[in-house]
Amino acid sequence: MIDHDTSLLLGRLVLGHSVASLATLHDGRPFASMIPYAVLVTGRDPHADDDEDGAGSVVLVSHVSRLSAHTRDMLATPEVCLLVTAPESTDSSGPPPQALPRVSLPAQATFIDSAHPAYEALKQAYLGRFPQAADWFQLGDFSIVVFEPTSARFIAGFARAMTLSPHQLHAAVAAAAAGR
Repeated sequence: MIDHDTSLLLGRLVLGHSVASLATLHDGRPFASMIPYAVLVTGRDPHADDDEDGAGSVVLVSHVSRLSAHTRDMLATPEVCLLVTAPESTDSSGPPPQALPRVSLPAQATFIDSAHPAYEALKQAYLGRFPQAADWFQLGDFSIVVFEPTSARFIAGFARAMTLSPHQLHAAVAAAAAGR
């Protein structure tokens, strides 16, 4: 079980950033790129038991061009991984890079067609984070892609690593979003 303070740190990390590193397979080799994202939290009370059926979910939403290599990679192999990290300290007395909070999110990338029932909610979540991207929704080569994490490998600081379920990730992000 993840304690309240650690859970809040995780939730704030995911919600507080808008850029992740994206790892894909490109011609059978590892490839990393940067991707902007918004967060959409759905479902149940974040304080319900982890084993409860019908649990909510956390998805990361992005808007990608089919001209990008990472988009073609995700279409070919939808298993990806996102990495969100806390920024490095500009103060030399700050924590070393190995102690920075970070979360690795293995995920399934799914492209959402404009006819999909969730399309408008996903679009609004993205535009809520990136209003300057509104014009890009008029371009034919852009698509919404959602990343549904299958687990989370959270490093809360030096020697504080844990693997979390999607339910635990949901609870942390939902609680941080609610300000708990």
